Amino acid sequence: MSTKNFVESINNIVQENLISNNDINEVKKDGWKRFRDLGLPPNDHTRELWKYSNFSNLQSIKYANAEHSNFNLEGNLNNLIENTANNIFIVNGFFDSDKSNYTEDIILENSSNLEKLDYLKSLLGTIAKNEENEMIALNSSIMIDPVFISIKNQKKENAINIFIITTDQKKEFSSSPRLFIEASKNTISNINEIYIDLSSDELQNLTIPVLEYLIDNSSEVNHRRVQLSSENSYFFNFDRILQKENSKLTSVSFSTSGQLSRYDIHSDLIGINSECTFHGLYITDKDQHQENEISTTHTVGKCSSDQMFKGILAGKSRAVFSGKVLVKKDAQKTKAFQKDLNFLLSRDAEVDTKPSLEIYADDVECSHGATAGNMDKNMLFYLQSRGIDKDEATSMLIRGFAQEIIDEFEDENIINALEEILKNKINILDIQGIM
Repeated sequence: MSTKNFVESINNIVQENLISNNDINEVKKDGWKRFRDLGLPPNDHTRELWKYSNFSNLQSIKYANAEHSNFNLEGNLNNLIENTANNIFIVNGFFDSDKSNYTEDIILENSSNLEKLDYLKSLLGTIAKNEENEMIALNSSIMIDPVFISIKNQKKENAINIFIITTDQKKEFSSSPRLFIEASKNTISNINEIYIDLSSDELQNLTIPVLEYLIDNSSEVNHRRVQLSSENSYFFNFDRILQKENSKLTSVSFSTSGQLSRYDIHSDLIGINSECTFHGLYITDKDQHQENEISTTHTVGKCSSDQMFKGILAGKSRAVFSGKVLVKKDAQKTKAFQKDLNFLLSRDAEVDTKPSLEIYADDVECSHGATAGNMDKNMLFYLQSRGIDKDEATSMLIRGFAQEIIDEFEDENIINALEEILKNKINILDIQGIM
């Protein structure tokens, strides 16, 4: 299939979005050069990374440039803003200063005003690197308004909502939100990444958020991520994390898929006694495709990591879980665990799961495992025998499977919102052929 429409539209966006800051423009130019040379996946260098992805439809779409736009959040989504002193809005790739509010504990600059964060702007692209893969390079090339956040206050919790919004522009467009977030020494931060696509389900928008996290010595980050995609969107999200000595990252994710979605998170544990946890829940339906690339690099010793993802698949959807732990030769006393659990609600649903351990040290404690199963007919029968109708019994079993991950969000407003989203999603899932 011809890629002319896609490449031409991206080239136009690149030319329209040069930034006045030279350091950032160098990252953009390098990203465009690399993407132009490689094109959309797959290629010889990253074929294994994208082996299950199908970009044929995306290649034919002609995308417009993102524009500033107004929006409204309603119901439970609006409740996420309540009682939170720090709300940062990125709308179609632009920082929205009018809607954003944050305390003096946070230093924030965007691409138009970088005087206070000279050292941070030089770090853009050093954790999420253009040479890593094509889509990070594409984000770099078309990013419009990168944002730098530094969390400074010591020994104090910071609840920060980062809303990354895609609005309905009545036409297909691409946006590439880009953030660099520094958790300074001895800080405790609650960071909520909330992705909301408000566009029509008929549109095939392309969104490529890339977030770089630098977690400094003895800092703790509680990372909560919510992805609510429109039905036919393309969404590729990359979180790249560098953890220093005695740092701790606890991450939990909830995703509803678009036509093709990918959540790709990686942490490099470069400081002794650092630890990270990646847990997540995702839901796919119809012919949607969701990929989760969850990876950790143990560079030094006495570090620990834990990965557990759960998938709920209906219709003819497909999901991919790729969990990788790399233990380098100097990373003695490593502890690393992986688990992938999948609930198939249709005979046509499919999951490809490939947890992997790559170990070069000899004093480690590591394990991995994966399961995929259908509805428990005995449990369904038991619930029905107690007077619960089939639909409600099915819903109870799905909610029971999901609740463990939802509870890990801890924030009451987020939990209530996710439970309502899950309830509404269950009502429309294409559940067939398993009972």
